Amino acid sequence: MFDTILDNLNSIQNEMVAMFKQQYEWGWFGDKATAKATLRGYVRSNALTAAGYKEITGEDYVEEANS
Repeated sequence: MFDTILDNLNSIQNEMVAMFKQQYEWGWFGDKATAKATLRGYVRSNALTAAGYKEITGEDYVEEANS
C-alpha cells in the first residue's frame, strides 16, 4: 500500500516538474530572475523538489539566507 502511495506521489511530482518546466520555458513566470524566485518559493513550500528545480532551470537549488 505504501509503495503505491509513494509511486503516486512520485508520479505527481514528475508531472508538476514537466508542467513547471513548460511554463518556465514559455516565460509564464516572467523574466528568468522572477521565474527562478517563484520556483524557489515552490521548493520552500514543498510543491517542488530541489532536483525538480535543477531539472527546470539547469541550476542547483540554493536556499537563500533570508528565506
